[in-house]
Amino acid sequence: MVATFALVAVGIAIGALAGWRFSARRTPPAPPPPRVSAPPRPTLNPLQVLRGEDLVALAERDARELAEELRPYLEDVARQHGASEVTLWRRPRADVPALEIAAWTGAGEPPDGAVWGTAAERALVSWSATEQMVGFERRDGEPRIAICPVRFASGEPTGAIVLSATDRFRTERDGLRDWLPRHAAQVGRLASLFSTRNEVARQSRFTRALLRIARDLQRTHEPEALEHELCTYAVEVTGAEFAVLLRWDATTRTGRVAAATDGAPVLLRDGPVTEGSVAGACCVEGTASFWEDARYLAERGGLLRDDDAGVVTGAMAVLPMLRGTEAVGALMIGAARSGVLRALEIRNGSVLAALAVNALEAAWELADASRRSRTDPLTGLWNRRHFDEQLDRILAETDRFGGSCALVICDLDHFKRVNDTYGHDAGDAVLRQASKLLHDGVRTVDVCARLGGEELALLLPQTAPDGAMELAERLRERIASHVVEHAGITIRVTVSMGVASYTAGSVGKATLFKRADERLYEAKAGGRNRVVAE
Repeated sequence: MVATFALVAVGIAIGALAGWRFSARRTPPAPPPPRVSAPPRPTLNPLQVLRGEDLVALAERDARELAEELRPYLEDVARQHGASEVTLWRRPRADVPALEIAAWTGAGEPPDGAVWGTAAERALVSWSATEQMVGFERRDGEPRIAICPVRFASGEPTGAIVLSATDRFRTERDGLRDWLPRHAAQVGRLASLFSTRNEVARQSRFTRALLRIARDLQRTHEPEALEHELCTYAVEVTGAEFAVLLRWDATTRTGRVAAATDGAPVLLRDGPVTEGSVAGACCVEGTASFWEDARYLAERGGLLRDDDAGVVTGAMAVLPMLRGTEAVGALMIGAARSGVLRALEIRNGSVLAALAVNALEAAWELADASRRSRTDPLTGLWNRRHFDEQLDRILAETDRFGGSCALVICDLDHFKRVNDTYGHDAGDAVLRQASKLLHDGVRTVDVCARLGGEELALLLPQTAPDGAMELAERLRERIASHVVEHAGITIRVTVSMGVASYTAGSVGKATLFKRADERLYEAKAGGRNRVVAE
């Protein structure tokens, strides 16, 4: 395909050059008029290329370059036939009926077609282009203006070449009627070749912009950073007001929100994604969906969950990220106003989603593997390895930023009795329930870990001793009042806790764990189901 296109392009170029040389030999060369150099090409931002924001700048530049490219040939036509001026008229777009002067033999910008010549002459140019007829405007019996329609790459009658003479042409009328179609065909070929070159250049810019983004995404290996970077790029390349990244599990047909930009509605910033929702259905089907007016989304149900309220205004698109035929996630882009998103920008978002799949999936898999190696498989809490690393980190940060941190060591009371009485399955259920109560009762910055057996621990950064004691007492009461239902039996357990604190710059850094363990021993010795702090 590429080879065929190259041969066609070379053939057009050779034909254009041959025709030009042939016409140039008809008359002696004359010195060309002074030429105005074309303005420098504007520097275009790759993101503007993707969003189409450079379309006006590109159109203006292309128009100037087309005029410069065609001027030598038009000058050659003028010399051959003794014309004082040659102009090329062209319809700028299919939806614009009026013709404009795209190139001419004079210096500088082409004149305004709306004021060129007389109204009758402008009407003759339009008639010739529309009716595909060669036309002449005479004065004293001699042609003073000669017009021939020009067909461009589309094959539609969208232009005309116009020769004007101050007195009379050097070529007779019959000769002009014979030569004009040749010149028109040559101009059409040159203009088409120029348009093809520009389209290739545009595609090259588009590809370079996407490659730059893909390269940037490949350099980011931390899942959280990559997720937020992808959302930011999605906003930039589509012109959306917000973006949301979803992670999807094709096996369970469930997902969750992985990241969102600041402008995303609260509904879309966090939480699970269900199969029956709008976003879930797009992931299951593996097809992109776009709503210029988000009010129609209400007819489809919840946006992320079957029963959520969705959004009532704006525009929205869901773009699945596919690995083969299965979705591993989706990009959601939207705006608070209807009609903001366009088809071009939705395409950019789809290309971005496809480019990001490999990097994102690799980052997610590495993060999952790392998390599994640091997670206790029974309770889902962090394991002892991760706890030890985080203890060192939190102590170092306390010294660096000041303040206090705290450690709470917890031990389920009479846990061996639970296993002996109800069985190990019941013991596992009790341990899982107690772990969940601890995990759900602390902040996201706190570390909740299983040290081994029935021993659990809480690391509390930037927490004063009184605050740690208050939290431990609240969690103790929550576990004591909780009932575990397992295999038709009801089990209650209590927990003993030891609390120790470290203040930046104090001497107790190396003994924090030992001190908390000693307080736990005191709680056990004092009757269990209690909290003992320093």
